[in-house]
Amino acid sequence: MPSAVKPTNVSRVSMLMRTDLLMNSIRTNQVDLLKIQNQLATGLRIARPSEDPAGATSIMHLDSLIERYKQYQSNLSYANDYLSTTDTAVGQAVTLVNRAHEEAVSALAIASDSGSIVDYETYIPVIDGIISQLVSLGNATCRGSYVFAGQNSTQSPFEMSGGGVLFTGNLNDMQTRVSDEILMDFSVTGQEVFGALSSQVQGIADLNPAVTADTLLTDLNGNLDLGIRKSSILISDGSASVTVDISSCVTLGDVINKINTEATAATVDITAAINASADGLVLQAGAAANITVNEIGTGTAARDLGIYLTTGAGVGVDLVGQDVDARLSLTTPVTALAGGAGIDTLSGLVIANGDTSKTIDLSPTVTLGDILNTLNNAGVGIRAEINTERDGINVLNQMSGSRMMIGENGGTTTSDLGIRSMVGSTSLADLNGGAGVATEGETLRITDSAGATYDVDLTGALTVQDVIDLINTAGGGVVTAGLTATGNGIELSDLSGGAGDFSIGTLTQNGYFVAKSLGFYDTSSGADGMSVAAGNPIVGADVNPVEPDGIFSHLIALRTALEQGDSEGVERAGALLEADHAELVKMQGIVGSTMQALQTRMDHMEENMLAAETLRSDIRDIDFTEAVTRYQNLYTALQGNLMTGSQLVNVSLLDFLV
Repeated sequence: MPSAVKPTNVSRVSMLMRTDLLMNSIRTNQVDLLKIQNQLATGLRIARPSEDPAGATSIMHLDSLIERYKQYQSNLSYANDYLSTTDTAVGQAVTLVNRAHEEAVSALAIASDSGSIVDYETYIPVIDGIISQLVSLGNATCRGSYVFAGQNSTQSPFEMSGGGVLFTGNLNDMQTRVSDEILMDFSVTGQEVFGALSSQVQGIADLNPAVTADTLLTDLNGNLDLGIRKSSILISDGSASVTVDISSCVTLGDVINKINTEATAATVDITAAINASADGLVLQAGAAANITVNEIGTGTAARDLGIYLTTGAGVGVDLVGQDVDARLSLTTPVTALAGGAGIDTLSGLVIANGDTSKTIDLSPTVTLGDILNTLNNAGVGIRAEINTERDGINVLNQMSGSRMMIGENGGTTTSDLGIRSMVGSTSLADLNGGAGVATEGETLRITDSAGATYDVDLTGALTVQDVIDLINTAGGGVVTAGLTATGNGIELSDLSGGAGDFSIGTLTQNGYFVAKSLGFYDTSSGADGMSVAAGNPIVGADVNPVEPDGIFSHLIALRTALEQGDSEGVERAGALLEADHAELVKMQGIVGSTMQALQTRMDHMEENMLAAETLRSDIRDIDFTEAVTRYQNLYTALQGNLMTGSQLVNVSLLDFLV
C-alpha cells in the first residue's frame, strides 16, 4: 500500500508543486479508501481480473467447477426422486402380485374342498382389480415423466386394450451425467419389471444386404468383423504404385472414387469397383498389371476392406475382395436385401394378435425403415426392430395376454424376412407356449378320402420339419404335408380322389392329445383331431404363438382359467405369479441398491462442492476484520493528509518577512 501521508513541505519548490504533491497524496488515499469500501460492500477481494490475474483465473476455474457440481447435484436429485418413485411402485406391485398368487391358491383350495368350481367366479373381479391397479402403477410418474417408459418418458407406457395390456414404452434406461466422465442409469423399464414384451421372436434369416456405392463405411462389419478402420493403403500394379488415404471417405463409393482418382494420377493400371457378388470390392487389373495391396504403417484398412494381398494376384488377374459384411440400417434398400436379390414384398404377410388380424401390404416400401414403419403402424400391437447384430429383424408382441402369430399371404414374405412365427426349424418343445409336443411312442393316424389310413410314428421328431417329413414319408405321395401358404400352421393335402372325409387324429392313448398339440383340433369343441370333406385340405392352427411372458400375461391367464373353470390353468398361472413375485422382490432390491449408490454419490458430490466453495472463498472473499482495520487506517490517513495539507498550504513567503 502506498504511504498514507506524503510530505508536502519540500524546500525551495514552487507553490504549484506543493499543491500537486498534496493532491496526489489525497487522491491516493481516496482511491485506496474507495477500494476497501467496495470490498466491504461486496465482500469480494478481487473486483477486476487485472487486480490479481492469477487469483482471477483460479476463481473462474472454480466458478465453472461449482456450476458443474450444481448441475450434477440437480441430476442426482432428479434421479433419486425417480428411483424413489420406482421403489414405491415396485413395492406396491410386490404386494399386488402376492395377493393375486394368494387368490389363486385360495380358489384351488376351495374348489378342492367343495369338489366344485362354481366359486371361481367370485375371484374374477379381484383379479381384474389387481390388473387395473398394476396398469396404474406401470404408469407412475415423477416430475411429469413416466418412470417405466424408458427413454420415451413423456408417453404413458401401459394401457388396457382389447382384453390385454399394451406396452408402448421404450426399452432403454434413462441416463444422467453425474460427473465429467460418468453417465449413470437411473431407471428400470416396464419390460424389466412387468415382462411387458415377448422375448421369443427372433428373426431367423440373415438379410445379408448387398453393398452399393452409397453404403456407409460405418454400416460395414469389415472382413475382420472390426468395422472399417480408415487409414492409408499402398496399391501397386507391379510397375507403379500409389498411396491412397481413405481417412476422409464416408461411403464405399468414396473409397472407389479415391482409388480410381489416385491410380489414374499415378498411372497405376488398376480400376476399383463393386464386385460381382455385391459383397465387397474388386480391383480390376490392366493387361500387364500384377496387383498387390499393402498396409501403410500400422493401418488395417486393406484388411478391413478385404483387399489385402502382398504376393500379387497374377498378371492381368483381378483382385476380388472378400465379403465386407454389410449391416442393416433404416436406409438399407429393399432391393439390396438377400445379397441384392431382394425379397417378396408383393405378397405381403398376415399378422394376428388376439382378436385382431391384418394383412399387411409391403409393396410400397423402398427401404428397410419403410418395412419396419409399416409393421409398427399396422395397429396390431407389435414392435419390429433391427436386431443387435444388425443382420436381421425381430418382431415383438407388445400386448400382454394376447397371442401373436405371423404367417404368409400366399408368398414368401415372412420367410424372406425371417419372421414367420412357426417354421420348419421350430422346436417341438417350444410349441404351445413351451408346453411342447409329446413324441416318444406317440402316433398320428391320417385317413384319406378313399378310406386308406396312414400311421405316423413321431418318435425321435424334434422340429416341425421332422413331423412334416414323417407325414410325407408315411403318406407315400398320397397324403402330403407342408407349411400352409396363407397364415401359419401345418397343412395336409389328400390326393387320393376319394369321396369320404379326410381326417387326422391321435392313434396312441398315452394321455397326450398329440394331434391337438400340433394344431389339428376342432375349433368349436377343442376336441383332438380334425376332419374335412373330400377335396379340402386340413389346415392346422399356429401352435407357436408369441406372447409376453410377464406379470400381465400371467394375471390374464389366471383370469381366463377362472372364467373357464380350468383348475390346471389356475394352478399353472398361480405358480407363474409366485415366480413373478420373487422376481419383483429381486427387482426391488436392485432399485434399493441403486438408490444407496446414488445417495453415496450425492454425499460425495456435496463434499466436493463444499471443498470447491471453501477454496474459492479463500481466494475471492475478503477478511472483514482485516478490511475494517485497513479502512480505519486509511480514513485516519486521509484526515491527516487534509489537516497537514491545510496548514502547509497556508504558509507563504510573507510569513518569513520581518
